[in-house]
Amino acid sequence: MSREGIPRIHRAAIGMNVATVCVVAAAIVVMANYLSYRHYKRIDWTKSSYYTLSDKTVNVLKELKVPVKVYVFYQPFHKVAGDIRELLNRYAGVTKNFEVEHVDPDKDPVRVRFLLNKFKIPASSQANLVVFEQGDRNKYVYDKDIIEMDYSGMRSRQAPTVKAFKGEQAFTSAILNLTQAKQPIAYLVTGHGEKEIEDTRQGGLQVCSTLLERENIKVQKLAIYEKKEIPQDCDLLLVIGPREPFMDEEKKAIGRYLERGGRVLIALDPQTHSGLETPLRNWDVEVGNDMVVDPESAQRMLFFSALNLFASNYGAHEITNDMKGRATLFAEVRSVKPGTENASLKATALVQTSAEGWGETSMNDEQFRFDEGKDLKGPVTFGVAVEAAPGKAGEKPLKNMRLVVIGDADFVANAQVTNLSNASFFLNIVNWLTSREKLIAIGPKMPEQTRVRLNAAQMSSIFWSTLLGMPALGLILGVVVWWRRRK
Repeated sequence: MSREGIPRIHRAAIGMNVATVCVVAAAIVVMANYLSYRHYKRIDWTKSSYYTLSDKTVNVLKELKVPVKVYVFYQPFHKVAGDIRELLNRYAGVTKNFEVEHVDPDKDPVRVRFLLNKFKIPASSQANLVVFEQGDRNKYVYDKDIIEMDYSGMRSRQAPTVKAFKGEQAFTSAILNLTQAKQPIAYLVTGHGEKEIEDTRQGGLQVCSTLLERENIKVQKLAIYEKKEIPQDCDLLLVIGPREPFMDEEKKAIGRYLERGGRVLIALDPQTHSGLETPLRNWDVEVGNDMVVDPESAQRMLFFSALNLFASNYGAHEITNDMKGRATLFAEVRSVKPGTENASLKATALVQTSAEGWGETSMNDEQFRFDEGKDLKGPVTFGVAVEAAPGKAGEKPLKNMRLVVIGDADFVANAQVTNLSNASFFLNIVNWLTSREKLIAIGPKMPEQTRVRLNAAQMSSIFWSTLLGMPALGLILGVVVWWRRRK
């Protein structure tokens, strides 16, 4: 072999090595990208886990068996457009049956016109709208369903701010509306001075009705004295704040409904007599004729009396498992506690006062005080959930029955249901009663607002350091390099 041939062999070997390394490196890059595409995890670095999906949403997405397509008609500069994009991307990361398309009228006007015609959306109202599609069914989620605005600063000429982001609640509810085969029906009992679902005043249930609709529950009114029986298609019976007594036949109809496995929520205000107090004893619930007082609650809430309960003491139950660390507000409450008369049923306390609370029986006194042997000693329970006791209920229908009794009806009224965690507590009750425990309510997310306040001197120093300091530093480094090269 000639001397000239040896270097050529070496060069060829080096070239082969380099080519092999390049091929291997390219293969590693391709494999890493493929694996990262197939198996990736989104991390929420926000302090309040702002973008983390709730267990409810994850359960709904994992059980999604049919494809759902989402069209986002949001302007890119909108305050929550980025939040919506990030949230929907996290939805798509849980299941392959979820596809998102962000519609941009500037980039693809033809596509926008096609979709507007398809969904019958007026061109004037296509901005800030999200449309969910499953098969031939559509669900529209509007701006007002996604964000809650704070207009308190408008008097001082400040722009409205985003008070709460409710995107996850609205989007998951939309998926449920599209994918559930049967829409549950809730009947709201009327005829005894109960709260009304169409009433938009403070004492009405219009907000409560909207919450139920978002949970894919259809709400209808029911006059039991006209029907004589609870309808067979009733999935949930609501008795909210009756002021007048029920007739005997009505009470018997409710009893028969429970016996055949019915689901009932009864909310009774204090100082009222509905006539349901006595028959409820047969269902292991004792409703007191008193007013619950809690001085400790009043101390935690400025400008509120001891009759306004700031409740955060919950029992161990599926309804309240996710309520730890959250509070509900009740205006005026009567005691409701588990009974002892029916061994075939299991009654569980849902919410209680502190140990300092009591059930006041003397309503005429100017000042409330605990009277030993007369008043109910705390902690006082004012919410109970009842179901068949394991292994003790005889007939199958009775095993399916569920009952919740709360000693206050105002906590779901328009003026109260949006306070603290009242809506979550109410929807948790509804989801348990309709056997949808995995769909426990999703609370709104509060936007993180981090503000940096700078005085005039600090602003001036930042201005001059960026305007002159950084260019000057680059110039100095250039001179130093030039000087060293000269040497």
